[in-house]
Amino acid sequence: MPLLLGVLGIALTAWAIRHTELVTGRYISSGVPPIPAFATLLFLVLLRPVLARISPRWVLDRGQIFLVYAMMTIGVALGGAYLVRAFLPHLVSVQYWSRHDPALVGLDRFLPWWYAPGDPEVIRLYFEGTYTNRVPWGAWLGPLLRWSAFFFALYLGAFSLVLLWQRRWIRSERLTFPLLYLPLTLTAPEADISAGKLFRRSLFWSGVGVAALFNGLNIAHALHPAVPAPGFQYSLRGLFPTRPWTPFNSIRLFFMLETIGFGYFIPLEVTFSTWFFYFLLRLFAVAGLARGYEIPGFPFTQEQCTGAYLAVALFLLWSGRHHLRAVLRSWAGRGGAGEQGAAREERWALMGLLLSLAFVLIWCHLSRFPLLVAVPFFAVLGCFVLVYARLRAETGMPNEFIYPYGLPKSLVVNAFSVPGLLDLGGVRTMVVFSSHAWLSRHHYGQAMAAYQLDGVKLVEAGRVPRWILILALTLAFGVGLAGAFWAHLSAYYELGSNMAAGGTGRGEYRARVALQEYQWTAHQIVLQPPRDPVRLGFTLWGFVFAAILAALRRRFPGDPFHPLGFILATAYGDTSPFVFPLFVAWLAKALILKIGGLKLYRRGIPFFVGLIVGHFFCGGVFWPVLSVLLGPETSRAYHLYFGG
Repeated sequence: MPLLLGVLGIALTAWAIRHTELVTGRYISSGVPPIPAFATLLFLVLLRPVLARISPRWVLDRGQIFLVYAMMTIGVALGGAYLVRAFLPHLVSVQYWSRHDPALVGLDRFLPWWYAPGDPEVIRLYFEGTYTNRVPWGAWLGPLLRWSAFFFALYLGAFSLVLLWQRRWIRSERLTFPLLYLPLTLTAPEADISAGKLFRRSLFWSGVGVAALFNGLNIAHALHPAVPAPGFQYSLRGLFPTRPWTPFNSIRLFFMLETIGFGYFIPLEVTFSTWFFYFLLRLFAVAGLARGYEIPGFPFTQEQCTGAYLAVALFLLWSGRHHLRAVLRSWAGRGGAGEQGAAREERWALMGLLLSLAFVLIWCHLSRFPLLVAVPFFAVLGCFVLVYARLRAETGMPNEFIYPYGLPKSLVVNAFSVPGLLDLGGVRTMVVFSSHAWLSRHHYGQAMAAYQLDGVKLVEAGRVPRWILILALTLAFGVGLAGAFWAHLSAYYELGSNMAAGGTGRGEYRARVALQEYQWTAHQIVLQPPRDPVRLGFTLWGFVFAAILAALRRRFPGDPFHPLGFILATAYGDTSPFVFPLFVAWLAKALILKIGGLKLYRRGIPFFVGLIVGHFFCGGVFWPVLSVLLGPETSRAYHLYFGG
């Protein structure tokens, strides 16, 4: 029953994405967790008392609800804005746009023939549409099957990495998984199935009311502009016109209620470190201008975050070395009886990780992607996957871009330099590298690992056998990937990628990112710029600084400066959507703990859960459904970015 419900939910979401998101550009699949996963969770929870009266045997228990929810997070993410939608244009952009951009002419011959359909007309219709909803599946079947194997290899690698670390993180370190407070609280076993104690608490409805008022005013303003409303953000641009204070103009205060709600459950050291380091870096930028340091990009915030990601990844590997050694001993058959029993799952995970790595290396070899470049690139991606999963487990950040997007590829390119890459494999190296840039700019591996780890934690709380979770998530992966391919290709071949999702002739945002990637590559091939030592220096500084923070935290557990907070402060660059909400959450939690201690903190939980539920429902469910009935101008007047 749960598996069937999960598959049905993923299929319905793919249909909805096809007929709304890919037509109008109004997001219905965004958010962390994805809005459809939240809606399904809330629906199943509210349905329990109804089914209990009609037919108790149809009532889903807690573990079954968790299974459906976990399946939805995986399946919906694949069809959302940043996975398949980001991947597809990297296959065909250079072939199509070379007709219009002379700089791209000839680059398509360096892509392997088996990456994409070879018929130019098939690619032209992908961008321009047929208005008949006829997809040339015969031309696409081969490429999609080959890339599906690649997708699965990365899915398997992420899952294997999660299973290798889950026992240490969940049982030994007892990470809190703040993001899971939502499903865990809504399905709490002590709740009365007929209504639920949570829904009887006034503080819960107070939180819902605040979210309803916030969204209600913004919706009313979208319908009638004369109605005053808080909006979704407030920019400080223009408030600091004189140098050297101009870096403060990049600050934008986002009113992300879900981040405030989840931020209540994030450790204070993380939320404090996030806003503290962000503000410190703005002051650092001011000091740089005051000293006449005007290099574009200074202080290279995301480069610092890249170094911090690598430092935390190495710290996690080092601190878990004894655990990994035990797994290897068990795999080799040299562990004790107890040790072998405890590490049986990790042995399979290690095997899965090795198979995934082998497939990726073979894939790169067949793509003529030099392994000397591919290996460090995928190694950096692996570090990002590990730290991203840790971030979600320890902090529960309800945002997607909690990593320096695009930097894994940029770091490798800068480390080798463009002339160095051309020496290794010529123009082909640069072009094939760009065809994999979606893995760097977006977050397929990171999202899979984070949701897989969430699922592992949930089924443990719901007492569901682990093998059922593996089966359920793999089924969700298959259905979600197939649904995503169908939704996107059917929309593109009807409307044309150039006009789909609210596009104005050059495609929606992900398609433009792919085009810009190949244009950048063509530009770099001509200019062949040297290595940028300044950016590498700031990456090294981020590595050293995060390593110092991690060492101090290990030596002094009460240290308020957390390396994950430094990562969150620098992940999004100079303009961060989640710094201000985390500051509000930190301030509220700090005051509550100071006034009433843990007792008052626990009493405040229903309010912040209500804030999350209310905002997800009003802004993520009610408003998108209502906006479909309105004109595009009205709906765009209040456009929320769930997930950052």
